[in-house]
Amino acid sequence: MRIGVYGGSFDPVHFGHLVPVEEARRNLALDEIFFVPAFQPPHKPSGSSAPSHHRFAMLALALEAYPAFRLSDFEVARGGTTYTIETLRHLRAARADVEFFLVLGSDALAQITTWRSWQELLDEFKVAVVEREGFPPGALARELPQAISGRFGETVFFAGNAPVTISSTWLRRAIPAGEDLSGSLPASVAAYLRKHALYRLP
Repeated sequence: MRIGVYGGSFDPVHFGHLVPVEEARRNLALDEIFFVPAFQPPHKPSGSSAPSHHRFAMLALALEAYPAFRLSDFEVARGGTTYTIETLRHLRAARADVEFFLVLGSDALAQITTWRSWQELLDEFKVAVVEREGFPPGALARELPQAISGRFGETVFFAGNAPVTISSTWLRRAIPAGEDLSGSLPASVAAYLRKHALYRLP
């Protein structure tokens, strides 16, 4: 079995997290994708805009339409800061019969040398890269160290998806501004946002 592991703050979750990852799952023949929302994202010292229980709940709603997507509470239940290498090793220890792939955006791949134990991560796990606008594979091949770009096509695989253009950063600005969110996130998530008044100005 081949399972992708996709972590992040999902602050909030949107179609840019869902549609291209499903495309990646199909293109790379992954059986399932585990979504792992962070309790405290390592690269966001100031914390997320929405508390972890809200981000987890929104993600649960968003994944209902995707039969191959699973939700993991490992990092949220653990609390504090959990590094990706720790999550992947935890999942591997529990499922020795599974080949785990780290799923990440090409923007994250561009910054992977800032991650905790990134060399060990690339040595131990394969990587499925979802392209994000502004970070095409060709540019990454030129800009990343050979220790990473030399793995392209061997242990680091690009998903061949249409580049993701939407971002959670844009949504956090658009929501309090009252902009139209249709086509940006699932209706169930939009309803949850309204019900709990998330990302609204005080």
